Amino acid sequence: MGPLDSLVRTSDLWGWRLFIATLVWAPIPYASNRPWAWSILGLLVGTASVLTGVGHLRRGAPSRLPLPVLLAAGAGIVILVWVGLQSLAGILPPEWTHPVRRWAGEAGLPVSATISLSPELTRDNLMRLLTYMLTFAVAFAHGLDGGRARTLFRTIFVVASIEAVYGLLVHFGGLPGTFPWETAPKPYADVVTGTFINRNNFATFLGIGILVGLALTLEDVTKARGGSDLLRRLVAIGEQCLGKQGLRPAVLVALFAAALLTGSRGGFLSLVAGLLIFFFLGFLVVRPRWKSVLASLLVISVTGWGIFALAGNLTWERLLATEETGGNRIYVYELATEAVRARPWTGHGYGTFAQVFHLYRDARLSALWDKAHNTYLEQAVELGLPATATLYLGLAVLFLYMLTGIFRRRRNQIFPLVGVSASVLVGTHALVDFSLQIPAVATAYATVLGVGVAQARRHGRPRGTPEPVHQRGS
Repeated sequence: MGPLDSLVRTSDLWGWRLFIATLVWAPIPYASNRPWAWSILGLLVGTASVLTGVGHLRRGAPSRLPLPVLLAAGAGIVILVWVGLQSLAGILPPEWTHPVRRWAGEAGLPVSATISLSPELTRDNLMRLLTYMLTFAVAFAHGLDGGRARTLFRTIFVVASIEAVYGLLVHFGGLPGTFPWETAPKPYADVVTGTFINRNNFATFLGIGILVGLALTLEDVTKARGGSDLLRRLVAIGEQCLGKQGLRPAVLVALFAAALLTGSRGGFLSLVAGLLIFFFLGFLVVRPRWKSVLASLLVISVTGWGIFALAGNLTWERLLATEETGGNRIYVYELATEAVRARPWTGHGYGTFAQVFHLYRDARLSALWDKAHNTYLEQAVELGLPATATLYLGLAVLFLYMLTGIFRRRRNQIFPLVGVSASVLVGTHALVDFSLQIPAVATAYATVLGVGVAQARRHGRPRGTPEPVHQRGS
């Protein structure tokens, strides 16, 4: 082994280890939703991406990547460049300058002529966006290997499980704060939030963990061919769950219970949407007989009803109380739409919604709204319609690639299956909340997405790509 091979092997190994450590770290410090916390997260992801990039120097040229990945990467680069341009002065036409900054300049104030209302905030949020894109890239690079893909999924499941158990202990233990050393009550003192601040964000994070855990538990079912084979595999899984592998279903129950005890309506409904897609696509893969389908649905229904009966009372009450914030959100959506109409092509600047909304809010709203509670609408306000469409077009291409990959593959189908299901989960919740804007949630989803895309090919690695560095010489 030459010096270059040794460097590649070492970089790959340390990039892998650091990325695993990053996934463990991300949810701990308030879901990394503090400036110091997400700065550390960005540093960890950036370092892991450099090490991984060096470690994959011999993995083939970018032209060997699947076309959907190249298209999505192109869309991502366009968005990064556009956000950067929003924060810079003297490059784009002066007519594109934000009106507030133009008026301030005309009044003699020393402000730069930028598209963004707050170029400093736009640059800060550019770092976040780059962090999430790099997370996807690192997960994709490592996820090309089936063994590492499985380890990434197990890591997410373990971290989500620990968060769920910790949240339940804090909740039923009567601790006032997020952490044991905090004496001040947390914002959502009567619900389960783990190390997160917001219950809705925590519900989304747990939902991703639930989908990953179910996939790992039921993976053997996707290999079934026919009703009798499916029944045999289900019985085998049941025996394992009652035996030495009984911890995993117990942890899944804890995850479901914690998700319900967040009291998040959007989290519950988006989890239901993700689970429906998960089981629907799973049944299409297996194509069991109707007797097996009905038996499986019966088991799922009884188990789900039992968990809901034990822990779902709070969520049910909040589902019935739809007026709690619904009226105010309609006003927010109306005002945000007005902001989009004002600057449909250029947007007001990435990450500036809270500042922009102050320009449009009226007497109908008394509380502070720093988020639109609709990620798509908020990004249309900030990025403009063309850039927002480009961003989600790239994600849609990856979604369709994973969807077709579920049926292209003969093994490891759980990875694109969870990628699609998790996309439905976070995409549904993004209609009514901002979980995807929380670093820990975005990092977990980007990892699941990267692994799902990497394993959506008929083969685990692109054709012509050498064997993973960490497996050579073994």
